Amino acid sequence: MNRKIILAVVLTIIVFGVGISVMQNEKNSEKYSGIFHLDATFYKEKKYVEIKFDDSTQKSTKITLEIQGMEQSFQKIFTGSNFTIQVPFDDVPKYGWKTMPVTLVVEHSEFGKIGVKTDIHNQNEQASKTIFSEPE
Repeated sequence: MNRKIILAVVLTIIVFGVGISVMQNEKNSEKYSGIFHLDATFYKEKKYVEIKFDDSTQKSTKITLEIQGMEQSFQKIFTGSNFTIQVPFDDVPKYGWKTMPVTLVVEHSEFGKIGVKTDIHNQNEQASKTIFSEPE
């Protein structure tokens, strides 16, 4: 009997935690999607990924860019509220672009640190969804 009660309590806590997490992600998306714009497009003929970021409030002070999943880690720091950079890539990775997310840590004078993530997409394809987070 005690095991069933404990299991029910644990499952309730897990479901509640997942629900809060989903609601927080939606809240962050609504809050930041009109402010921060991130796009990462692969141009096959030019053999590079173009990454563009813009903060419509112009209150970002420092932006740390990282492309994860690369053989050699790629990281670059920008000052200001926008940038465009071309990063050389010969071709689409063996397991697709989902294995190489583009992440930013944006230091914003009003919001503090904000995490921004998207996936690279091929030219002439729809941009990937942007995910926002507030690091604690």
